[in-house]
Amino acid sequence: MSILATLTSTSEKRAMLADVALGVGLAVFSWLQASMHPFFLGRGFPIPLPVGGGGGGGERFFRDEASWMTFVLIGLAFLPLIVRRRHPVAVLAVTTVAATLYEVLPNPPSLAMMGVLIALYTLGTLTDRRRLLLWGAGSTALVLLASLPAPNSAAFWGEAVRNLAVMLVAGLLGDATRNRRAYVAEVERRAEEAERNREEDTRRRVDEERLRIARELHDVTAHSLSVIAVQSGVASHVLDTKPEEARRALIAIRQVSRDSLQELRAMLGVLRGSEDEAAPLAPSAGLDRLHDLVRPLEESGLDVAIATEGDLTDVPAIADASAYRIVQEALTNVLRHAGKARVTVTVRREPDALLIDVTDDGPGTLPFEEGHGIAGMRERVSALGGALQAGPLDGGGWRVSARLPMAGRQ
Repeated sequence: MSILATLTSTSEKRAMLADVALGVGLAVFSWLQASMHPFFLGRGFPIPLPVGGGGGGGERFFRDEASWMTFVLIGLAFLPLIVRRRHPVAVLAVTTVAATLYEVLPNPPSLAMMGVLIALYTLGTLTDRRRLLLWGAGSTALVLLASLPAPNSAAFWGEAVRNLAVMLVAGLLGDATRNRRAYVAEVERRAEEAERNREEDTRRRVDEERLRIARELHDVTAHSLSVIAVQSGVASHVLDTKPEEARRALIAIRQVSRDSLQELRAMLGVLRGSEDEAAPLAPSAGLDRLHDLVRPLEESGLDVAIATEGDLTDVPAIADASAYRIVQEALTNVLRHAGKARVTVTVRREPDALLIDVTDDGPGTLPFEEGHGIAGMRERVSALGGALQAGPLDGGGWRVSARLPMAGRQ
């Protein structure tokens, strides 16, 4: 913001210096022109003669010498241009009155009318078209009344058309400049907004991907570590009395740890992969691997029954993977909080949705406050536009019920 403020301040200072140079420069040049008018007359230089009266029908003649009023009116016609960007209406009014008086009164020829044209152009660049028409019409009327010859003069219509055209060009040029600046500003605003939206979209995608990775890591590690914790407890408990059972527990720990390491390697391979490296081709876990998921849990003491209804072979990949992770997290919670319990897993395919129901008959000690596991399940279901219910059952136990639309979020 400080850099932008510095640039804006520098631009304003440059514009102010340019206006000072313009106003003072034109005033000094016109003062010199007026003061040197007798010199040119004396040397025989051709001086344009007036074509008629200043709107009153009588003849008007230029003075041979400039008076103090000449210099005052020239100053009023040009010096207000110094503040033309801050007070465009007031500057147009002052310059118009000064130029009009200069034309009406006998004065040497000068460029006093140039101040009116610059002020009218400035007004067009800074104000709306309605105000431009209102103030421009008043300024043009005064200029025409002061500069036109007598109506019965042969040059009347020619001068009227010329002066009117000059005033119109100044106003229209200012209006066109304002429109162009507004167009450029709108284009820049839209470009900045588009860039800002791209940055926000990038941040949103990064956040979504981070949450997805966090869910995957939680599902893999929470399930595996829970199984390992239970099996290691069993092994240490029966190591001396039942070595064969302890051996089976250690084998289950080894198998679960291997599977978890493979999933973690695949996940890390995707994260570390580049365009030059092929992504892992191993399929994501799905409903066809439910029995592999259940086996180590049964060895840990759970009694798991799986029931499937309908054809699950053509379930969309994202719904298939999400359903597997939901069942995995639900069984992990049962293992961690319910201990040895009977669990029923039901997966039913409907025409437009996949229904998942995981129920256990444990003591129902799982706290109702949602942890990372249930929150992760809700995020998965919400991403597909589905619904999830999780809570204790009357008489003990816990139930997790999810509905995943087959078409995903609509």
